[in-house]
Formats: sequence, structure tokens, C-alpha cells
Amino acid sequence: MITASLLALTAASACSVGESGGGQQPAPPASDAVDPALKVESPKNLAGVSDSCQLLTAEQLSALGASGSEPKPSINDQYKEPTCNISNDAFDITVDINTKNGGMTAANARRDNFDNFAPTEVAGYPAAQINADSSVCTVAAGIADDQSIEVFYAKNAGGTPEMDDACGYAKKITAEVIKNIPSA
Repeated sequence: MITASLLALTAASACSVGESGGGQQPAPPASDAVDPALKVESPKNLAGVSDSCQLLTAEQLSALGASGSEPKPSINDQYKEPTCNISNDAFDITVDINTKNGGMTAANARRDNFDNFAPTEVAGYPAAQINADSSVCTVAAGIADDQSIEVFYAKNAGGTPEMDDACGYAKKITAEVIKNIPSA
């Protein structure tokens, strides 16, 4: 049902998942304002996560083809929350935490700000593929009604054929990240 409802949503234009006109973020939706199609049935809680690099284990990084890559934690300029950058010859990954700017209902409300916005589902959570092209994709997944995780994936050179599908691989990484987010 989530997927069918999400597929009814449309695409449009802009750059970053959290950006909106004028540079100001809209207030997160009140819990009663959550789009029923985007309601999270099994919420998780990012509020206690202070290092988004901890959301991918060494084993997961190895399975994803990033063994030997040094995850670099920092603070996201846009959300002012933890971010993690992982780079190697095959790809670049950024994992952003968003606990202050709303979940997928807020992202959906800003869908006209993106170059493209394709509703999807990742590991049973409402999500969207955003600003995707042949080698780049951001996947935003609502892990609670007011929180999301965003995974940016950019294909470089080499790697496996699976890595050539930018959004498919971003969804795979996002599913791995979701496994490590504490339950609400």
C-alpha cells in the first residue's frame, strides 16, 4: 500500500533534499499532519546517534565494496547534524541524519524543489530517490514520521556491475544503514 500510494507522487526540480526556496527549512509536520501513505509503521530513532559513520559496520562496508575506506564523520552544513563520508576508487557515499526537518512527509512537500523525485520503499520504510541520474542518486528514507536518513551515492570508476545502478546501490546502502538505527 505504501508503494502504490508513493508511486502516485510526482517529480520536479532543485539540488539538495533539505533545500527549499529562500534557504529556510519548513517546520517539521505535526504528527497528525503525516501523510497516511508516508506513515512509518515501525519507527526508529536517530536522536541518540552522534556519529552517522556508526550506522555502517566494518562488515557491511566490506560487503558493499568499501573495505579499507576510512569513514570520515563531520557535521552536515544544511541540517547541522551528523554526516559520514566514505570514498574509494569505485564510489563516494554520504550518510546524513535528519532529526530536525521532518520525515518523508516534509521531503514530499518539497518534491518540487528537486531535479527529480521518485517515491519508493527501502526495507519497509517510505523513501524517495532524489536528484538521480546515471551515476548519482540520493535516497531519503523516513525511519520515523519526523526523521529520515539520507544516503548520497556517486559512482566513480571500477567496482562491480551492481554499483553501476546508482539508485539501486544507494537503496542497498540505505537498507544496510537502516539495520543499525535503534528502534524508537
